Amino acid sequence: MKYGQELQQNIFSPWRLSYISYDILKKELKIRQLDHGWTDKDESDFTNLLDNELTKVYDFVNAKLSEIDARILYCERTIQTLQKNPSVSSDANYGIMDEALTEILFDVNDLSRFTRVNFVAIQKILKKHDKWTGLNLKHDFVNKLREKPLDKQRFDVAIIYISALHDICRNRGKQSPGNSASGGDQNAFERATAKYWIHPDNITEVKAIIMLHLPVLIFNKDKKYEPSDSAVSSIYFDNTNFDLYTGRLQRDEEAEAIRFRWYGPINSTSVFIERKTHHASWLDGASVKDRFRIKEHQVNQFMTGIYTADQIAEDQKKAGTEASTVENVRFIATGVQKSFKEKNIEPMIRAFYNRTAFQLPDNQRVRISLDTDLTFIREDHLDSLTRRQPTYNWRRNDVGIDYPFSHVKDGDILRFPYAVLETKLQTHLGQEPPAWLNSLVESHLVHEVPRFSKYLHGACHFYRERLPLLPWWLAELNVDIRKPRAENIGLTRSRSFKPLIDGKYRRAMIEEKERANQQAVVQSSEKKSKKAKGSSVEKEIKQKKESIHKFFNKKNDKSDDLEIGTPVTGEEFENNTNKRQKVKVRVEPKVFFANERTFIAWLQFCALLLTVALNLLNFGDMISRTVGGIFIGLSAGIAIYALYRFEKRAW
Repeated sequence: MKYGQELQQNIFSPWRLSYISYDILKKELKIRQLDHGWTDKDESDFTNLLDNELTKVYDFVNAKLSEIDARILYCERTIQTLQKNPSVSSDANYGIMDEALTEILFDVNDLSRFTRVNFVAIQKILKKHDKWTGLNLKHDFVNKLREKPLDKQRFDVAIIYISALHDICRNRGKQSPGNSASGGDQNAFERATAKYWIHPDNITEVKAIIMLHLPVLIFNKDKKYEPSDSAVSSIYFDNTNFDLYTGRLQRDEEAEAIRFRWYGPINSTSVFIERKTHHASWLDGASVKDRFRIKEHQVNQFMTGIYTADQIAEDQKKAGTEASTVENVRFIATGVQKSFKEKNIEPMIRAFYNRTAFQLPDNQRVRISLDTDLTFIREDHLDSLTRRQPTYNWRRNDVGIDYPFSHVKDGDILRFPYAVLETKLQTHLGQEPPAWLNSLVESHLVHEVPRFSKYLHGACHFYRERLPLLPWWLAELNVDIRKPRAENIGLTRSRSFKPLIDGKYRRAMIEEKERANQQAVVQSSEKKSKKAKGSSVEKEIKQKKESIHKFFNKKNDKSDDLEIGTPVTGEEFENNTNKRQKVKVRVEPKVFFANERTFIAWLQFCALLLTVALNLLNFGDMISRTVGGIFIGLSAGIAIYALYRFEKRAW
């Protein structure tokens, strides 16, 4: 499909006139080329026309963002009014604000698509211009694109504010219970993890879908959210033989991954020392991620062993940390320093991304993270180039969090083309994925990549000639992970441009959820009543059995003296007719399967015995034939006995 047709399919009708005039720009290129050779005047006119289109789009985006900010502020003030005035704080009013926030969220998603579509259209027309004219306008136009950027996702702040307000509406004016910082403890639970790639066209939509079910997790609610708060930077360590890389890729027992991580800007004072271990022997073969925190100025001393594990533990004690946690930190620090000493590991790669985490503060059963702007930067000196100053330092000081890191040399940087979605479920609690999450991961919006690793991907790009093995997902980068849009999946609009979530109106979804909750309550009450009824029936049966027992154990048994025509009391008749009570007993399916396995095992033995008997009959002498006949009889007898036991156990 030509891009012009694809562009027409992706246009949001109410904003049609604000899109870049791709067909007009393409027509200008073609007509001027057909009439005469491309001149400087043609180049100047085309550049001005393209600049006007860029300005039109950029101004529209800014105007819409200002409108969205004003609407969010209005909703925030209205919700505060509802919280302060109990007389107007009703479910209906919170429902109205919830719908208003949903409408804003859809506008954010539409604006994100609008920005992305126009950015790609400009890139396409620049490429077409350079191909037809032989000039390099794409390079010369970079400064104008930097002045009016369309390639950055600038909607995260709006989504986070909408998420916070939406969470208040969902809880009817109250903040979510629990401590939001509890999400920071990532070692406490065993989780089943799945990873997916998301195309840039779908990032905002996926964020919006998740946000409708889980709030954005903010660790420090006392501080106003800033875009830099989502930045995550990690330095991965390995040796010149890439033993840690090979062990992680081959999933060797106790394979390690060691990284130093900090959150936010480069001047962050806290650094987390993290170690991932595959099938740790001290945890009976369970995989684990351990980490502890130290100050940034102590990192180099920790790497060299000057700042020892005992000193770290002592500092933890002084800070009032629990004794069990202190010992755990001592154990982790000792193991990491042992790896530094024995494996001679050093800084290799920096991984940077902006993370949006989704989780209920009081419920860690489902945690979802979405990493965008994923970038890999070299930190090593393997090619004799000095990147870290001084050379013994644990990271480069010339790289911050200013994505897309335009000042870094092309050979030292890799910008990953997709976002990475990671879902974590607490499997040890028997947690099943929610229906909405199943719908999301099975939709056209995501592309599953099992066992994807950021470090493995970055290492195989920069050091491919040094590595014996490469990860399997490299081939996936050569295909377009976008899929045809599925019907009634994701965020869409009706013919009247009303918001639809998975093909349903927001109000209909809420009502359906309420009906499901009511049905669950009804089913629960029915189970309780059945249980109570069952206990009363058992009691009644017990009473009848006791009366029967008394009736038949009288010294002068009336049943022996009864003659034809002798009247029988109702109690005696009832006791006689209810001598044997049948009660249904629930049998587990595994009982039937065990019975079948036993029956099949007996038949296998019979088949073996029958095979021996037939060989003796066909190839033996008189005595052998006699024994063969006996074996056939035994085989038939055992088979009949096995069938009898199977039928008896089944009934």
